[in-house]
Amino acid sequence: MLRSPRVAALVVALASASFVSAEVPAGPGDWPQWRGPHRTNLSDEKGYAREWPAEGPPVLWQVDTVGVGYSSLAIKDGLIVTQGDVDGVEQIICLKAEDGSTVWSVQPEPVAAALVAKIESELKRVDKNADGTIDEGEALAALGTNFLGFDKADEKADAKKAAAERAARLLKQIDADADGKLSFAEAGKLFQQHFGKIDKADKTVDAAAVAKQRTDAALKLADKNGDGAVAKQEAGGSPLQEPFTRADVKDPATGKGDDSLSREEIETFFAKQEAGRDGVLTADELAAYYELNYAGKDGILTPAEFRGFFGGYRNSYGDGPRGTPTIDGKLVYAEGGNGDLTCLELATGKTVWHKNLAKDFAGGRPGWGYSESPLVVDELVIVTPGGNKGTLAALNKLTGEEVWRSSAVEGAHYASPQVATIAGTKQIVQFASKNLFGVRLSDGKLLWTYSKANNGTANIATPLIRGDFVYASSGYGTGGGLAKISAKGDEFVAEEVYFDKTLANHHGGVLLLGDHIFGFGTGLVCQNFMTGENAWKARSVGKGSLTYADGLFFLLGENHTVALADADYAEYREKGQFKIDNFGRPAWAHPVVAGGRLYIRNMHRLTAYDVRAK
Repeated sequence: MLRSPRVAALVVALASASFVSAEVPAGPGDWPQWRGPHRTNLSDEKGYAREWPAEGPPVLWQVDTVGVGYSSLAIKDGLIVTQGDVDGVEQIICLKAEDGSTVWSVQPEPVAAALVAKIESELKRVDKNADGTIDEGEALAALGTNFLGFDKADEKADAKKAAAERAARLLKQIDADADGKLSFAEAGKLFQQHFGKIDKADKTVDAAAVAKQRTDAALKLADKNGDGAVAKQEAGGSPLQEPFTRADVKDPATGKGDDSLSREEIETFFAKQEAGRDGVLTADELAAYYELNYAGKDGILTPAEFRGFFGGYRNSYGDGPRGTPTIDGKLVYAEGGNGDLTCLELATGKTVWHKNLAKDFAGGRPGWGYSESPLVVDELVIVTPGGNKGTLAALNKLTGEEVWRSSAVEGAHYASPQVATIAGTKQIVQFASKNLFGVRLSDGKLLWTYSKANNGTANIATPLIRGDFVYASSGYGTGGGLAKISAKGDEFVAEEVYFDKTLANHHGGVLLLGDHIFGFGTGLVCQNFMTGENAWKARSVGKGSLTYADGLFFLLGENHTVALADADYAEYREKGQFKIDNFGRPAWAHPVVAGGRLYIRNMHRLTAYDVRAK
């Protein structure tokens, strides 16, 4: 059992020695790339506290300067490098490990230049009155309601007064008939699905009469062929688009509607499901909506706010970059959510070279953005553009020029590549859209594939490798599998050793310690690497991520719970737990333990905790 630091340290040494790892130069206290010096998520540091107080370990420093995103940290020579969306612009950021102060925060130079040109072009298109700002009417027409997330709130403003002024200003801009309210014809396309949320029911009116008036107006707008009904294709862009399915009465025998709304169906829906709603927006309704949802926001985009709308990777599951930078000597390699791959000087943040995985390598950005962390091997940097020209690309790390593309051809997903000598051949292992596979390091030739651990949605966790055995796990009910790779001449074969559904790892990663795998399914799971036998399962911090140092697991739940536990394959023993702030997004950036500190990245906040033994 891994009960003592001494035994645990021996296991780490053995694990590292058996793995021809993706090592980049590292000294004491360094964590220079994704998953640490050996890309294994195992630290060989000692001297960590065995328990935490109820409030958690002491905070050494905390900063809110790293922007939103899910990038973890790379640390070398007292410098921390990460990525984040700062005021809407994707930045690569360098901080001092000593106190969290910013050394530099930059956009890659070609990306910054392209953004300037983009803003100039968009301002000409969107700013119809050429006053240098984007008012709400202009923003809604050109950008949709997504602009609302980039309109910064004035915390000192009187929220009620600001909301009333904003409503009055919008009415003046788009109330075409000047009747003091907005019909769907005037504002429905601008507000899209928000229109029905703003229109409030009036319990004092005759609901049936109001429903009849709304039906007349809806038919006038949507019944394009004049047959007295609204077909599904006619409902688009009308007040019937959003509620169409609910209003379409179902046949009891089939449970399906006929994809056409009669006058009776429309009037019945308005009378029962939206009783008292008149289908128009008043100034008071608009003001109440703004005060509740956008307190202190004026609905006007300044040039800086407008820049933020276009300045980074956007996603409904959270804006900002996902990948962790890699520090190699005096250089940094970082990959952003849109596929901007940049080499920078560590000391200054100056761009050395820049490529875009989609534009320069005909890659295909996966649905939730490029998320890998670049792998540096010898004189190469390995990345995963995906696409028909080869899933992997090996680039000269000093120039960015392409050395080879892999003969593996499938879409990029969200995992980061590994390097190892397997069955006598040094190779790159990656977990992509359809397969876990290995390609020869020298030329990118596809050697073997294994697909049982892949799902069609998101393959995220970095593969584990020991000797000739490779393990991969994915979520969405899939699980994890171990494959043995063997070679006969130039032919390689991946033979499944086992597959088990217990450890279905979503995005928190798995690590190999001694003879056991540790990682999260619905809770924390420990299972034997070679057999798949489950040793134990614990609720722990729910679903999350983990890292290891000095016989201890440092655990971060996506529900904003942090915990310390013994690294023991006999049982789960927790040694402390505390909560961190919830900023409206899950805690998905993986924790880092280095130099006696636990670093937690929580969206725009980075905190350094003192976790040394006293």
